[in-house]
Parts: sequence; C-alpha cells; structure tokens
Amino acid sequence: MTRPGGWIAVTQRRVRFAERGEEGDYLDARWMPLLAGHRVALVPNDVGAARALLAGLPLTAIVLSGGNDLPSAPGATDHAPTRDAVEDWLLHHAEQHGTTVIGICRGAQAIAMRAGARLTDDAPRHAGTRHQVTAVRATAWSWPAAFTVTSHHRHVLPTGSWPAVLPVIAVADGGDTVEAFTHACLPWWGLMWHPEREQPPGPATRALSHLLTHAPQSV
Repeated sequence: MTRPGGWIAVTQRRVRFAERGEEGDYLDARWMPLLAGHRVALVPNDVGAARALLAGLPLTAIVLSGGNDLPSAPGATDHAPTRDAVEDWLLHHAEQHGTTVIGICRGAQAIAMRAGARLTDDAPRHAGTRHQVTAVRATAWSWPAAFTVTSHHRHVLPTGSWPAVLPVIAVADGGDTVEAFTHACLPWWGLMWHPEREQPPGPATRALSHLLTHAPQSV
C-alpha cells in the first residue's frame, strides 16, 4: 500500500560525555533545512523504543545518518552497539516493507556491508578533506559529470570485489573507491559524503531532495 505524505525516519549518532557518565543521541541541526516540509521521526538508539515509535507509522523513507564506526570496520574505535542494533532492525524492516532507504556515510557503509562489500581504512584521502567525485551512471536528479565534496569518512568502499547487486553511481578520483550507489532490487541508495555539510547545498542535497520527494509511502 502506498500513498504520499508519510514520515521520514532518521537515525542518530551516539555520543558520550565520559566526564559525566552520560550518553545521548545526536543529529546535526543542519539536517533540518534538508528535511523541511517532511514529517520527521528521530529514531532513538534503543530497539524497543524505536519499535514503539515507528509501530504503525506510515514511512516515506528511512535515512541512516552518518557518525560512529560500524563494528566490522578496520580499526573501529567509535563504537555504538545500540545504534548498530537499531539500524540492523531498520534495514530488515525496510526489506520486508519495500521502504526507501538513504544511507549517508556510515549508513551507506551499512547497506554495502549487508550486501557483501568490504571496508578499508583510507583516512589520508577521505577524512577531513575535499576531493573530486565522478558520476559513472545517469541519475534521475542529474548530477554533473564531476564535482568536489567535503569528505569526513576514514573508512572507504573499494571498487574491487564490489557486489553486483549495488550498481555504482559515482566514484572518487582515481576510480578505486565507491562514493554513491543504488540497489538493484530495493529502493535503497548510499552516499559516502554528508549533504548537511555541503554549503552551499551541492549534488548530495539534490539527490536527497529527489529521493525524499519521489519515494512512495510504505506501511
């Protein structure tokens, strides 16, 4: 069953304040302009609470936001096991209901790893820098052939042994790492850079806006 006007579920980074023994869930405020006009459900990093929040809620899309390391990432230090559990459940839920999923950075990595991709550590080329991205496949949102992005991910997705079920949309300069992809069987997409960090808004914002506007609602 589909209809327009559902909710956008957005996952959050797990943050810790060791000096106070405090942990909490966090979403960069720069996401809000990107989600303006949509009903937004910020998903807590607790599976029980997430299930209760989303039970019966008509979803247009799930956005897996950036931040924290995946547990299988090489040299992972920024662990978030409660978030891992929530996002595993959300991806399973999305598979069962045909829900649109947009993975940003860590979210893209989670989708890719689920399909059999691998992660490597390439901080010098991808963390705290800008680099070129080359589009290798046509998209409905018409990216330019090449553009630059602000990159903050230590872990990268090598093009070698890339799973065929995830058609590549864009690669980094050099062509050896995947920057954007889709899914051959599911309405899922992954972007390795953060649209909320691109000022002025860039190609990632264009992709996000198109996907959120055109996604059907799932129940």
